[in-house]
Amino acid sequence: MKRFIILLAALAVLSVSTVQAKRAAPAKVPPAVVGKLEYRAPTSQMGCVEAWDTASNEMIWRRQIYVVKYTVGLERDVQDVFITTLQHKDKTLVVTNERKSEYALNLDTLQVKVLKGSLIETR
Repeated sequence: MKRFIILLAALAVLSVSTVQAKRAAPAKVPPAVVGKLEYRAPTSQMGCVEAWDTASNEMIWRRQIYVVKYTVGLERDVQDVFITTLQHKDKTLVVTNERKSEYALNLDTLQVKVLKGSLIETR
């Protein structure tokens, strides 16, 4: 009987999940609307901005703003760096990410200028 109780206790301890919770999904970034275009930051394309035609709901272009360089051996989700805000200012779109890096995307030329941070995000 004593062995049976020890076995049940061992099974109870082993059945408890020891998996750590993964990172929560990133918050949805409000789009920046300028005229008939809506600028979006999709979470499926990290570091990218998309321009969508609001009338046809078709994507016009996608531009990589920054790249995330992952460290081998660490879980990817804890190294992800998502866009947090999009702000339209004159002819640029100011993009900010979770590490407080800032980028200016020229909406005429689609050239990216680093305002704060780096084009390559590392841990």
